[in-house]
Amino acid sequence: MIYDKMENLAKYAKLNKGFSDVLKFIAKNDLLALPLGKKKISSRVNYNRQEYIGKEIKDDKYESHIKYIDIQIVLKNKEKVFYSLDKSKFTEGNEKDCGFTSSKNANELILDNKSFMIFFPYELHKPGLKINDKKVQKIIFKVKA
Repeated sequence: MIYDKMENLAKYAKLNKGFSDVLKFIAKNDLLALPLGKKKISSRVNYNRQEYIGKEIKDDKYESHIKYIDIQIVLKNKEKVFYSLDKSKFTEGNEKDCGFTSSKNANELILDNKSFMIFFPYELHKPGLKINDKKVQKIIFKVKA
């Protein structure tokens, strides 16, 4: 898991070939002006542009992925994100690339428009948690691992 300032995103470009696709896309587009929904931007990357009011913490379930890396960027407002260093119990063979694992070991961060988070396969995370009643504008880039 990486949590850093937006100004440092380019420093991570060499971690995965798809990261350079993301950086080029960000440089050429006004992310807030993109329509809501999912779209493919290259053979390695797609994104999901979202708008929502953060959710309350209802359980101890964390998501994780196998095939994709998440680059999560809040464009407007802010949200809490929990992550856990516990091991994911999600296994391959699931047709969706999202599995859930319970964890009692929460670490909390705030994601706003000045920061980003990268979650690699099997890293447990619980994004989209409520801080206030304002809508969160967000984009999640899904990069093939």
